[in-house]
Amino acid sequence: MLCKFFARASLSPRISVLLAGFASLGVWPVTEAAASTRLDVKSPSVVVLSWDQGKILYERNADEVRPIASLSKMFAGLVIHDDCKLDWNSQHEMSPENRDAARGGDFSKLKTGWKFTVEDLMHAALMRSDNRAFPALAEACGMTPAQLGERMTSRARELGLAKTIFSEPTGLSPNNVSTAHEVALMLQEVTKRPRLQAIMAKRSYWMTAHLPDGKRTQRYEIRNTDRLLQSRDFSVIGGKTGFTNLARYCLAIAVRTVEYGDLGMVLMGAEGKLTRFADVRRIYQWLKKNSTVAALDQNNMGNQASKSKQFNDASKSEAPLKDASF
Repeated sequence: MLCKFFARASLSPRISVLLAGFASLGVWPVTEAAASTRLDVKSPSVVVLSWDQGKILYERNADEVRPIASLSKMFAGLVIHDDCKLDWNSQHEMSPENRDAARGGDFSKLKTGWKFTVEDLMHAALMRSDNRAFPALAEACGMTPAQLGERMTSRARELGLAKTIFSEPTGLSPNNVSTAHEVALMLQEVTKRPRLQAIMAKRSYWMTAHLPDGKRTQRYEIRNTDRLLQSRDFSVIGGKTGFTNLARYCLAIAVRTVEYGDLGMVLMGAEGKLTRFADVRRIYQWLKKNSTVAALDQNNMGNQASKSKQFNDASKSEAPLKDASF
């Protein structure tokens, strides 16, 4: 069956051109050989797009609306990059408001009263997923986190992303929601910004904190939370990890392959910390083994309504949110 993704209305010209390429995709039959190597993906919501070929290579519950945790940060980066026009060498002092906006998240290395450059804050947000970074960058742009969230939602609508909503930039809020399809298109848009793409592809980065006395600095290293940067099968163009108790483990990643060109992969709702990374490797090996493009339905995809009900029930729970920067 043809994916519901093609039915969106009011799309921007840029996204409409992309979707027109997807709409031309037919449904390939699953051969016996393909059936014998059927893909066993653990993440409940997945999409794999070939950006070069304009094809959907695999999808599973890809239009289901789910909380996206720190995947929000890559779109916050796009809005700050495009709209604020900040001097990346300028410094911003971390305020109590920045600390409070990140409350409930993982430990932050961005201490109140310390100053960091815009460039360092962007690295902290996109590589280490530090929850204080984008509230600080919003403040530098003259916005509250909520106002930045509104601008992010507005920008998503401009790109034709009808199901994506942001209430703030960190992803700690359960109201930050999207679908795997729309996150994949967000990722493609973000990687078109060379400066942001380069940050997301770095394994490590040295930050410089300017201490409150105005005389001393402290340098420390941060490491990217994306473990696939170590892969030898493909080169990582860019991506973002995310986790909250409600969203579970998420990953948006763009990879460059010999066989398929540039691929955008989004995996949401995985139960294990390493599952999303293993799923990417499983998908890649499956694509290499099968000559067919993809089966849009898998045997283990049944009970989708039941899974949606379980997700909706879980969204009403009182469990505290935590972004573990994984």
